Amino acid sequence: MPTPHFHVSYKPPSHGWLTMTIRVNEQTVEIDASDVPNNPVEDLLGALDLAAKGVPSRVWWHLEPDGYFMYFTPNGEEVEFKLVFATESEPARGREVVETRGNAVQVLLPFWRFVREFQSHDFQEPHWPPTDYKRILFVRDNIRSSGGKIVNP
Repeated sequence: MPTPHFHVSYKPPSHGWLTMTIRVNEQTVEIDASDVPNNPVEDLLGALDLAAKGVPSRVWWHLEPDGYFMYFTPNGEEVEFKLVFATESEPARGREVVETRGNAVQVLLPFWRFVREFQSHDFQEPHWPPTDYKRILFVRDNIRSSGGKIVNP
């Protein structure tokens, strides 16, 4: 499988909705996610931390009522990334939209950079709920130690 190329961007959140664009190689997916019932940005930070430590993780991006699930599955020196669209937000009713793999830096770092960029704007209610970023630098360090070098984090 070729080296994955990720680009993650977003539009500023508005009244609890966040438009995120994920481009993996030649595929582009736009997600309009709600901050109810979970804060997916905070959940993403936790999922990245777990994946960098070798633990499979998942993030739910709720679209009300449908949803996307991001799966990060470490396997040896690689991390598999899957994005699944689930009708009624039921994982059992999901269909895979994107799948790729690479080392932790190739797969996890683009998402970490998205969270770091999001943090820099300090979005407030009613646009986005408070997010706990206390562990963001530890997550970066875990990604660094789990595979490859981080250049200009």
